[in-house]
Amino acid sequence: MSPQPHDGPAEEGLSSSMLPVVNSPEQIECLRRMLSGFSHRCRNSLNGIKMSLYLFRREMPGPLPGCWQELEQVYLEVERLFDRLQAIYRPMALTMVRSSLGQLLAEHEPNWRCWLQSSGRTLQLEPPRQDLPGDFDPIHLGMGLDAVVAWRAEAKDAYRHPRLSWRMGQGFFEVRWDETEASCPPPRRGRGAGRSQGDRASRRVDPIAMPLLARIVAAHGGRVEATHEPRLGFGFKLRWPQFHDSVRDH
Repeated sequence: MSPQPHDGPAEEGLSSSMLPVVNSPEQIECLRRMLSGFSHRCRNSLNGIKMSLYLFRREMPGPLPGCWQELEQVYLEVERLFDRLQAIYRPMALTMVRSSLGQLLAEHEPNWRCWLQSSGRTLQLEPPRQDLPGDFDPIHLGMGLDAVVAWRAEAKDAYRHPRLSWRMGQGFFEVRWDETEASCPPPRRGRGAGRSQGDRASRRVDPIAMPLLARIVAAHGGRVEATHEPRLGFGFKLRWPQFHDSVRDH
């Protein structure tokens, strides 16, 4: 994914510009200095909006106005954006466990399949011959993978059959996501078709899903390589050390 200015959707430009930042502790610190005060002020405003929405819903004598659902969706999206930003620039304390990566992926797989199927896509898993244990933080890593899969489920240019594979090699975990099939992207259904109202409110295109995952992998001592080009499709590779000090078995 090129760090240069992006001609596509705004969320892709934000993602591209932030990816180089997350691998540099100096740039993360600079980002923290620039955004911490701004985020604090915005959080105060969001808290006031949240209270206003709550009081309006509670005191409304009749049916809620037709724009209510959209208002709640916009609020949740803005709140999530600041959650992501703060997770990226704040210190990230990991709780490492020793486990097979397949166990973590199996726990998240049902949700991923549901999200992808809602837009006519199917997930292909390619596990290794031997799923060896290693060290990772399942909460943070699961959160980052959830964000990216949800993003790809909503992306208009995503391919029909994304492939997720993982393996262990030379003392490193390696996870790959590939969308390089020759088939055309599936036709888009109506916005939010087949989903509950709450699901639509919580899952729209996430502008910094990929930087969030890259930040989490960097905290594991690893790196992310991503490709997003019209002729090459979309893909990324995560790589981090198999073992770390001071972990507990899971």
